[in-house]
Amino acid sequence: MRIASWNVNGIRAREAALEAWIRRACPDVLLLQEVKALEQDIPSALSSLGGYRSFWNGSSFRKGYSGTGILLRECPELEGAVFEIPPFDLENRTVALHAGPLSIIGTYAPRGDSPEHYAVKLRYFEDMRGYIARQLGEGRQVLLCGDMNVAHRDIDLHRSQLKEGATGVRREERSAIDAFIALGLSDVMRALNPERRDLFTWWPYWRMARERNLGWRIDCFYLSGPLDGRVLKAEVDTLEKSSDHAPILLELHP
Repeated sequence: MRIASWNVNGIRAREAALEAWIRRACPDVLLLQEVKALEQDIPSALSSLGGYRSFWNGSSFRKGYSGTGILLRECPELEGAVFEIPPFDLENRTVALHAGPLSIIGTYAPRGDSPEHYAVKLRYFEDMRGYIARQLGEGRQVLLCGDMNVAHRDIDLHRSQLKEGATGVRREERSAIDAFIALGLSDVMRALNPERRDLFTWWPYWRMARERNLGWRIDCFYLSGPLDGRVLKAEVDTLEKSSDHAPILLELHP
């Protein structure tokens, strides 16, 4: 199974690039973040893309803000899959797909720049932790993926970006990620690249930041259970540059 996640930063602005990327990458499951559109405003070329089913948690909270979605390839292995917007969702940030014993959760975590929204972010993470714990308690495997808006460790951002107390590196945010790991989830990309210091998925709009790879790794896969023998590949598609985020891809043994 080939699973991808991408913060497209506006699906209408990225319509042609996204369709071309899907045709090229051929994901079985694609989790999208920051679609910034109501469901009825999703381009039909994507909502009705040949060979895929789609499910949207559109930007009803605020026009042009947030929004998430899933594209699911029509194949026997994924037949009978069920979509869900989890009950704790807020600001159209969460989608879930239950396929057999596997639950795939797509997330666009709040950034939390203001004190009020930072509290929202921490509550969202706590609610997500409870939801994942319930799935695991029911005997399901869980894959959490998307834009976490947290650089979990110092190695997950360029040293020029590390500013103490900045949003995305605060102790409470990193502790929230620790809580997911304590449930038995592994950060797949970091597990496969334990010492790599240039592995980033988002870059600021500063001049030449992307060209100089002054980035953050905030788009992640967190998978429950042992990784050995299950994960065939996990990578960042750094060649795709139409969004400020790069797509990330994961291949799991069927």
